[in-house]
Amino acid sequence: MKITAINTHLHSGAFSDLIFVEVCTDEPGISGWGECTLPGKPYAVCGAVQDAARLILGRDASNIRALWETVYRHGYWRGGAVETSALSGIDIALWDIAGKVAGVPVHRLLGGAVRQSLRTYANIGLSTDPEELARRARGAVDAGFDIVKFYPLPPMIAQPPVRLTAQVHDCCAAVREAIGPARDFAIDLHGRPLPHAVIAIERAVRDLRPLWIEEPVPVEDDAALIEVRRKFATPIALGERLFTRWQFRRVLEAQLCDIIQPDVGNAGGISELRVIADMAESHSVVFSPHSPNAILHTAASLQVAAIAQTFGALEFRPSEDTRSGVFTTSGSLTGGPGAFSLPTAPGLGIGVDPGRCKFDPSRIPVLAEVAPDGTPLDW
Repeated sequence: MKITAINTHLHSGAFSDLIFVEVCTDEPGISGWGECTLPGKPYAVCGAVQDAARLILGRDASNIRALWETVYRHGYWRGGAVETSALSGIDIALWDIAGKVAGVPVHRLLGGAVRQSLRTYANIGLSTDPEELARRARGAVDAGFDIVKFYPLPPMIAQPPVRLTAQVHDCCAAVREAIGPARDFAIDLHGRPLPHAVIAIERAVRDLRPLWIEEPVPVEDDAALIEVRRKFATPIALGERLFTRWQFRRVLEAQLCDIIQPDVGNAGGISELRVIADMAESHSVVFSPHSPNAILHTAASLQVAAIAQTFGALEFRPSEDTRSGVFTTSGSLTGGPGAFSLPTAPGLGIGVDPGRCKFDPSRIPVLAEVAPDGTPLDW
């Protein structure tokens, strides 16, 4: 079964530009789908997919490990967000093909599931308005979720005003009141604060019992992570901006986090997510994949979540994309909000109708912030 074509398809989703990869084979009716969304960089990722395609066209689609290593090690420069995302999309599609050929869901090919239900949490988005966050949190709870995550920070300058700590506290307090004591919330800080600021924030909110604080400081700054790790009482989550086992090894061996959040569409695909899940278990760290994109991305993440011993919860952001007709057989993912049932359809159980993909370049997000004085800030 030879690879005959590798195509990319762009779609403007509800929250982001979406990048789908289609791997075609010479076996009639057999192709696979992957997703490698990297918001704001669709053209770069599509170009990287085509660079990778030149290396593996005509190769055996079932030899997934050799294909992964070929794409990862080609050229001289390895890794990074763009190239690893391209690799991820191709890898996911190859596993989809393998599952379809075998007639089983991908998790069966990875050794089989250790659970029958896969918990999810609701990403309720960005806001610095306590009332708005409380409203969204109540909506998520009413829909059936028992964990919500939100982003309560504005773009941050290096020395933020003291009142910012109180503002974040008020947002967390409003959500805690909205969801009650029996449910959980987490906050994502996008790596914006410097250590002194985030240490003050954590002290202000720790009594509200957040389940975790995500990316409290820039993830590439080990010294900052060590400092906040030493002073936090709240668990630390990170990993959506790390790529392949080699970057995850660094944070796991240094014990810099409690929860690891690799993204199946950016960190190396299903092949690599499986490795990272095992690494998390060996370091007594919770494995909770980052997954805020399309339902195809969710389907791929679920395959590894099903086999991961220390799986915690999968990120999920419901949107109209699921019902837009872009996706085929999306009904194969069952279960109400708050949890998915174990997938049973062959492969990923999700496909894409390329004819329904609609891409509007004007909707590509510009993930940039600027301070009042013109200083470029982290998004």
